Amino acid sequence: MVAVKTERILDYIGPVTNTDIWDEFEVRPDDVFVVTPPKCGTTWMLNIVMMLIYGRVVPEAGNREDAPWLDAGFRDRKAIAASLSRQTRRRCIKSHTPMDGISYGAEPTYIVVYRHPVDVHFSFRSHVANMKDPGNLREMFPDDIGAGFDQFIEGELTDAGSDYLTVASIAHHFLQSKARQAGGNVHFFHYADLSRDLRGQIERIAGILDIHLSSQILDDIAEANTFASMRKAVEISEMRFHESSPFNDQANFFASGTSNKWEGKLSETDIDRYSDRLASLLSPEDEAWLNWGQSA
Repeated sequence: MVAVKTERILDYIGPVTNTDIWDEFEVRPDDVFVVTPPKCGTTWMLNIVMMLIYGRVVPEAGNREDAPWLDAGFRDRKAIAASLSRQTRRRCIKSHTPMDGISYGAEPTYIVVYRHPVDVHFSFRSHVANMKDPGNLREMFPDDIGAGFDQFIEGELTDAGSDYLTVASIAHHFLQSKARQAGGNVHFFHYADLSRDLRGQIERIAGILDIHLSSQILDDIAEANTFASMRKAVEISEMRFHESSPFNDQANFFASGTSNKWEGKLSETDIDRYSDRLASLLSPEDEAWLNWGQSA
């Protein structure tokens, strides 16, 4: 297959990301990239995309073998790239890197997913607490919830990209995606919209990918991608408590799927500080969409 001409502007290197692999990775025209900040519904979207590519329900379809995280700095990136090069089917590739740090070309499909940033913060706090060895990530989430939220609001951009998850890094990720939207191959999704209308959003994704499946198969894929179904698939998996898993309980990766996780944890002043910070980084229209999706 013919490789795609791409551009890439920056390197991002942090506790979990290293973008060096992009310089030698050959992008294909039909590649699908799922590009999100952490805890925005990445695995959810990977599962959906892979089931659409397979044309059927496949439990845990978005696993790291079928839809690998190419620029994960803590894994063998060359081995991941080599495995992807051997794939003959349409490829789905994960990244948490802002789009100025990955290979962007005119032909592939880029699916970007966002979520209310405060929900992202609290979901990531739970995620790190479930890790056997969170390493440097633990510094972002001290036992004092207020202190962690201060870091989230006040933190500046770094060359770690989304690794140090702050309001500024999420806004930057969003703006880098939006800067490429005019090309017609960067497609925006919001966690809240997936939650409100999963079946409709799956049909939209299938259309973007030019994948044509029966209504029944789309119904089946939608049912398989409810949070209850995704959690159940992990609960019965042999990997749930496997020693190789980085999590104490793999099923807690799908803790609840709810929004407004800050309720009862933050004051009105905290929320006002968050709103002021986001308003300093985005237009009112972008701020509303990043918080609430299409219902904004």
